[in-house]
This record gives sequence, C-alpha cells and structure tokens, in this order.
Amino acid sequence: MLYASTGVLDANLICVEAYLKTYYPEFDVITIKGKQKLSARRRLNTLMSFFSAYYLIVDHAIPRFLTNKKRKIYNVWHGIPLKTIRHFDNKRFKETFLDFESKNLNGLVCSSMLDMAVMSACFQVPPSRCILSGLPRNDLVFKGQLEWYEDVQEARLIENLQGRKLVSWMPTYRGTWYENNEIVGFSESDECQLFDFLKANNAVLGVRPHKFSCLQPFPLLEAEGLLLDLKEYDVTNTVLKHTDILITDYSSVWLDYSIISSNICLYLYDAQKYDGERGMIYPLDTVFPGDISYDFNQLLMALNQSMESMGNNLSKGSDLFFKYRDNNNTKRFIEAILDE
Repeated sequence: MLYASTGVLDANLICVEAYLKTYYPEFDVITIKGKQKLSARRRLNTLMSFFSAYYLIVDHAIPRFLTNKKRKIYNVWHGIPLKTIRHFDNKRFKETFLDFESKNLNGLVCSSMLDMAVMSACFQVPPSRCILSGLPRNDLVFKGQLEWYEDVQEARLIENLQGRKLVSWMPTYRGTWYENNEIVGFSESDECQLFDFLKANNAVLGVRPHKFSCLQPFPLLEAEGLLLDLKEYDVTNTVLKHTDILITDYSSVWLDYSIISSNICLYLYDAQKYDGERGMIYPLDTVFPGDISYDFNQLLMALNQSMESMGNNLSKGSDLFFKYRDNNNTKRFIEAILDE
C-alpha cells in the first residue's frame, strides 16, 4: 500500500506505483490519499486495506493506528532536506509523534552517505535502516522516456511553452504548513524588469508555489502571455526536466535540478527574517555551488549570466548529495525492500 498523508501524491510515490504496476503485476498495489472525506463504506474498505497490507510505503507520516508488527513500513520522504526536519525541528512536532515514527520505520530512502547520516539523525533511526537508493522522483529529470512511466501532462507543458525557454520560480513556504501564506518576492518594478528580460530572451516565467503556500500575482507578465501557472502540472520533476533556469530559495528543489543543470539562481530576498523562522541543516553558502542573490538586482545579474551560459550548463550534482546520477533510483529502492 502507498499512503500520501498530505492528500497529494508525492512524485516519489508516483514513481514507486508506476514501477510496481509495470514490473510486478502480481502485486495488489493500493494507493490511499490522506485528508479525504470518505463515505462509511469507503472508510471501512480503506481501513481493511491498511490492516491487510504487508508493505506500507509513505511519503511523510505513518497512520497513527498502524505499527510495523505485522508489516514493513518505508518512508520515501520527499527530497534531500536542507532545512531542519523532524527531531532537528522538534518544536514543530509532538514528541509522541516523533517517537512513534522512529520506532515503526523499517526503511528510509536516502541519496548519499551524507544524506544518510543526516536523515538517520533527523528521524532517529539507525543507518542500517536507511536505504541508499537515491530518490525515486529523480528518475524523472532526465531527457527521454522511461519504459515504466509516462507523465500524461508533459506534452501539454511542451505545447504551452511554444518553443520558448522556461524560467521556473519555485520557492518554499513561509510560516507553518496550515497558514497558506502568500510568497511575495518581487515588486512591481521587479516585474517590469523581468518582463524585459523574458522578452529579450524568448522566455516565459513559470511559477510553482509550495503546496503549503501561494504566490503573488504577476499581472503584467500574465497580460503579455509571459506567465505559466506550473500548478497545472502535478509532477515537479517533469517541470524541472524542461526548465532552462531555476529560481528558488531555501527549497531543496535545486538539488534535484542540479543533476542535469547548473543554471540555478538562489534568491534569498528575506534571508534575515527566514533564518529566524527555520533552521538550516547545511549553511547554503557552503553547499550551493554558485553565487547567492539577496536582492533583485543581484538576481537579474545571475539570470543574465545563466542565459549567456546556456548550453554549457551541464551538471551532475554534488558528490555530497548524490551517490547515483541515473534513472534507476526507483528500481534500486524496490529491489532493496523486496530483498529484505
């Protein structure tokens, strides 16, 4: 059973589901989304599925009514954490929740030896329970089609780009997950300069907020047809596959993108405020390979430099964060849990 506790099917779970259905048709693969209103019959059927499942693969949290006494429970998480999570961020969680998760996890996906050490500490599980397979979702960033997965939305994204370059703005959320705060990183003057930059380079701005936030409107870009709402596309890593320049902040999305490109602009316009809000596991200025922009003028300079270096921006990701740089992460994860 695959369980999306936030109600949104994470790309890691999407990959696991597709791989199992392609290569293991003998398995009964059931996918459940949390935070859904169900009828009494559906609720009963869901509970029966939970209790009868031998493998439970989650993206964030384990249902509190299940333990690993009669099943194996694995967490594919969602990305390589840069911000403090779980036991490193225990002010945001109840101790009983953290202890329950640590006790009942049989396996936790990791991307490198460093990531394994960090995830082991964050979740308080021994390294022996960490599966060094790489994140399943990173199978999706490479050009070409996987034999076992096709994103049906990809053709629509290509059509909407109309041959233009894609500059993707993908910030993380601010505050708490339930506040749905608006992210405002650009002024009206900034938008005018973005307009000039996009027009000069045959590009569009794609905006994709974190699922726990929303992004400010860009009325000028929208009116001129230079804005794409990337929320229309469910799988972030498919969007990254077609992104020419990525703008982000404290999100680990740039690590996924760094496997295929170095055209990354880190835009920390509210660094002083954010540093007091969330702690960081790694100092960004030590792990980010390029220059960091703290205001729009610096960002615009970085965007122009990225545009000029287009075609010479191949990247393989840092050894610190990636043991594997291929599209076999899902395969390694599935084989690891079945071998157990």
